[in-house]
Amino acid sequence: MVKDGAEFIYTEPDIVIDFLRKRKIEKIEVNPHNLKILNRNEQLLLQVFNGTKNEFPLRRSFLYKLLRWYTFPVSKIYRLSPESIASICNDYLLNIKLHSVIVKIEQEDALTIVSPDYNEINDLEIIKSLAGMGARSISRNDFFFSIVTYDNIKTEPVPDDICGLGLMIINSETGFRALTVSHYIYRYICSNGAVVKNEKRDSHYHYGKVNLSSFLNEKINIAAKKRKRIISNLKLLAGKKIKNDKEFYVTKVEKILGRSEVANFFKDFNENLTHYELFNLITDRAKYYDLSKRLYIESLAGDIILNGGEMTS
Repeated sequence: MVKDGAEFIYTEPDIVIDFLRKRKIEKIEVNPHNLKILNRNEQLLLQVFNGTKNEFPLRRSFLYKLLRWYTFPVSKIYRLSPESIASICNDYLLNIKLHSVIVKIEQEDALTIVSPDYNEINDLEIIKSLAGMGARSISRNDFFFSIVTYDNIKTEPVPDDICGLGLMIINSETGFRALTVSHYIYRYICSNGAVVKNEKRDSHYHYGKVNLSSFLNEKINIAAKKRKRIISNLKLLAGKKIKNDKEFYVTKVEKILGRSEVANFFKDFNENLTHYELFNLITDRAKYYDLSKRLYIESLAGDIILNGGEMTS
């Protein structure tokens, strides 16, 4: 029905940089009334009337972005036929109250649709801005991009289990996530990782002009103030037994995995685990999922650390 673009999960930076430099990008500014979604042989296409008529296969990111414009629950979309989805999308396009929108085309596919006021921050710009810190890995799909810097601080929460503390910077060229800076905890013994957010909510969605270097430096400085607390909490986890029952954690993870999958996710759970053992269980399981699900799960592990073992409800 829709396509997905290339996905990179904690990949060598040079591989992702090469992809970003070589990809073909086009931006079309067009009245939304000159756009139409077609269902052709169960494949959704975007038809663009802009002097000429062109058609582009629809990426999942374009579909989700348009549906989010009207807060349509994307989890429900796959209960509908492609014909019904096309009809809903066309009604939405006709109701956009803007003179024009920007349609972004990547490799001849319709990637996303955004307001002309959206200030895209290019992933390559971010890589360049962080060159002095060094990149351990880069992850990317159609929805967001993340870069993990080398860990310049190391700690040993339990004997012979060394963890490095670096940064994860997240961006989205397609309008799905804010530009944010978080901590990234990397366990050398097993390559598990956790994301510790520095803000409770994303607060900057690329509207208006941004001085990228100043913005990143500000967020990095905020992150630096929380390092001691994170390291302290990480060391405390090994000596604390979990207080919540299994259902508490199941409810957290089923939001992203679904009820049937979550039983397998927590198959090794028992109520005698320490918070550090639970942290290890969650981050180990996270490695078996796609990028978006993995980031969500690793952020749950980070929540355990940030709150000293007590996950927020």
